[in-house]
Amino acid sequence: MDIRIYGDEVLNKRAEEVLEIDDELKLLVEDMFKKCPEANGIGLAAPQVGISRRIFVVLVRESTDDEGKKTKGFKEVFINPVILKSEGACKMEEGCLSVPGIYEIVERPETIKIEYTNISGDKLMGTFDGLLSRVIQHENDHLDGILFISKLPKLKFDLLKKRLKNLKDRKSGR
Repeated sequence: MDIRIYGDEVLNKRAEEVLEIDDELKLLVEDMFKKCPEANGIGLAAPQVGISRRIFVVLVRESTDDEGKKTKGFKEVFINPVILKSEGACKMEEGCLSVPGIYEIVERPETIKIEYTNISGDKLMGTFDGLLSRVIQHENDHLDGILFISKLPKLKFDLLKKRLKNLKDRKSGR
């Protein structure tokens, strides 16, 4: 399972709805949960591994920062997610496994309410804020063919064009 890099067409397309949760989908989810930390990620969408399906995983490990603040662990599969509501605004640095080496400040809603199906087929609704809100929004964007760099101001994006071209060239073997 390889991570698709900027320039790969699958990253620019709206992913297809998941119609059935079968053994093949469950294996995909297992593989995505393995690949995510291997690639030093905390979220991974199916298009990032070349599969145009509306599914992503979030895997945040429990941790403690330098000031002793704990971050609770979180592991979930989001199938056919729909963000129902968003509130506030928050700026934070983002990166992406499909855009390696590029990290930029992106503004996103601070809190979201999302409806999704889990791997057991249960319809769930959740409200998320902080890091989880950001990761869920970032991964959900992948399902619509949106990369975080498209949310940057034009000037900032223009400054990245050479680095993005290099990623595209690397992908195509030039």
